[in-house]
Amino acid sequence: MVRRAVFLWLGLGIFFGFQAELCRAGTEEDLTEKQFVCPFPERTGDVLSLTYAQILGDAVPVYGQPQDERAGVAPVRITRTGFMWVSLSDTQPIMVDGQGWYKINEREYLRADKLRLAKPSNFQGVLVPRDFDKKFAWMIFHTRVSPGPGVPPVEEEDPAVVPARSLVIVHETREVEQRKWCRIGTGVWVPYNRLAMVIPALRPQEVGESERWIEVNLTEQTLSAYEGDRLIFATLVSSGDERFPTIKGLFRIWAKVRIGKMSGGEGDADRYYVEDVPWHMYFHQSYGLHTSYWHDFFGLPNSHGCVNLAPKDALWLFEWTRPKASRGNWQEATKGDPGTWVWVHETPVAMGE
Repeated sequence: MVRRAVFLWLGLGIFFGFQAELCRAGTEEDLTEKQFVCPFPERTGDVLSLTYAQILGDAVPVYGQPQDERAGVAPVRITRTGFMWVSLSDTQPIMVDGQGWYKINEREYLRADKLRLAKPSNFQGVLVPRDFDKKFAWMIFHTRVSPGPGVPPVEEEDPAVVPARSLVIVHETREVEQRKWCRIGTGVWVPYNRLAMVIPALRPQEVGESERWIEVNLTEQTLSAYEGDRLIFATLVSSGDERFPTIKGLFRIWAKVRIGKMSGGEGDADRYYVEDVPWHMYFHQSYGLHTSYWHDFFGLPNSHGCVNLAPKDALWLFEWTRPKASRGNWQEATKGDPGTWVWVHETPVAMGE
């Protein structure tokens, strides 16, 4: 299957007509057969400065020091039921009598076997070349290709598969028997619901010709950043799910926070407490764009209403958006430095384009 996937990509690269001269982002870089837009400015290593962990189980005791449990000393507190994440003072546990412990706050320790270390996403979006106006998309799932819209994949021992998170050009869309299909190469079709598509949008009339603005397409689960009418960056997001929908409309970022806790939910089933979340960009009350270090489901709804971003994307947007971030932790928009526009909407792809 791996061999077939590689051959498929080489074929798609020819069909898409990848050209290195499309890339003009600082220094010219060659494009691989998997990339038709400029590679994201590579940030080496992890952009997160902290290590995070999820608390496993309900009512977990937190001790003032690791020795207290064995000595019978009462815990300083008991954690609440819910979706609970903490930041760790050290990346390695402290060993006491063969038991590992992590320090989560001053004079607060949790057993290592009551924590699950986070594995933050390494996904990152892409910069888009000037004058590039094609629709493109990420594959959300590993997908077997079909020779035509509405046609089942060819049954064979080693089927052609486009890997998840692959970046493809969408040349054409059709609807067959009430199901949408997208052509991503000559004779290569995939179901529309396997993709998260970036569709260049028209600038809202409230946004100035040279202003920066962000489009969040809830239908596609994609985010696009613009300067005036030019699309310059795109990525995958996770918005609110059916229980906690993301608000729609045209807004401005009213505040930016470098790092802060997030909490909410009613009752044990919905309660969440997430420590030290980096790079918040609030655009309407408590709705915002921010890092999600606790999941890697970008391209699918998976939040309590905010717009979740992979860490590298959140940092890029935090630095690109207005108001300009101060050295402090909190920065509000002002009349002299108004926040970047954020347009949140639902727009499905039109057929036949």
